Amino acid sequence: MIFCNINRTPEENPGKSKSGDINSKTKKPVTWRIIRNVLPWAVTALILIYVFKQVPLSDVREAFALVRLHIFIPVSLFVFTIFFLADSLTHHLAFNWLAAHTKFLEVLPARGATYLLTQLNFFAGQGGIGYWLSRKKKVPAGEAASTIVFVMFMDFFVIMFLSSIGILLMPEIHPGHFFNITSKGSLVRVVYISLAVILFMVFIWVDKPEGKLVRWLMFRGPFMVFDRLKFSHFAWMFLFKLIRYIVEIIGAWVGLKAFGVNVPLFKVFTYLPLIYLISAIPITVLNLGTSQVAWLFFFEGAASPGVLIAFSFLWHFSFVVAKMTVGVTCLPSVTKDLSSDPSRPRRD
Repeated sequence: MIFCNINRTPEENPGKSKSGDINSKTKKPVTWRIIRNVLPWAVTALILIYVFKQVPLSDVREAFALVRLHIFIPVSLFVFTIFFLADSLTHHLAFNWLAAHTKFLEVLPARGATYLLTQLNFFAGQGGIGYWLSRKKKVPAGEAASTIVFVMFMDFFVIMFLSSIGILLMPEIHPGHFFNITSKGSLVRVVYISLAVILFMVFIWVDKPEGKLVRWLMFRGPFMVFDRLKFSHFAWMFLFKLIRYIVEIIGAWVGLKAFGVNVPLFKVFTYLPLIYLISAIPITVLNLGTSQVAWLFFFEGAASPGVLIAFSFLWHFSFVVAKMTVGVTCLPSVTKDLSSDPSRPRRD
């Protein structure tokens, strides 16, 4: 009986085959879940090990002793306040233009609550406010996601614009480096090619050509609501995001002065937007590590490495604490709001 049972085919022994299939199917998701949870911590640890091999921890501790907190704390609080208000306002405007009628005072706490998700990564936070829009206003998930894509696209637009202005102001870099095979040339090419592509895309979305290929590429999927956009929408969104980023740039410049460092403002204009872009890459915990490496790379020679690392950590964690505080404060009201009956969306 034993030998007969062993030699039976899977068709003759279905119970054993099914259990094997179930085990193989459950192992893969569990393994992927473990990798997905552990990998960001591992990447963060490796990057920070690299950072502190380049910059001794004692130098960072000494730099922390230099900070004048009576300057740094008010500046960081002011910058975060402007950031929070402008961020909520731009989402409010985009929702009204592209998806459904919303009030600023209902978007404000919703955006604040999703700052808890931004501690995972930038895209999780944007997904959270997109979920709120879909759930609260009964906006189809695709349209809500497309609306968020517009907001993120305008962030990228303003970042590239500010970096292009900074390049024009920096004496050691100029647009002529575009054709040089150097690190400066690579920076100029990335910024100006990106800006040219962005402007071309904006022209397409404003002009709305009727060609089938253009419609298929530029007005479907993540761009499905972009046919509702007008030039004025791009202009207003650009203005409010520009104000927000300029406040952040000037705030960081003053924050560096709180460490006794006088970095030229045009250098901060050029590189800080790129640092924000790099730190948004969702590969580390709390966006740690990537921004520190970026500060060391872009501001090499502008200040001592210890000061750059100390400032980047303190500036980053001041925003983390502020976002967590706002998120925890707003979460109960938003949870209660979502549990109520969603309102009907606006349809023009």
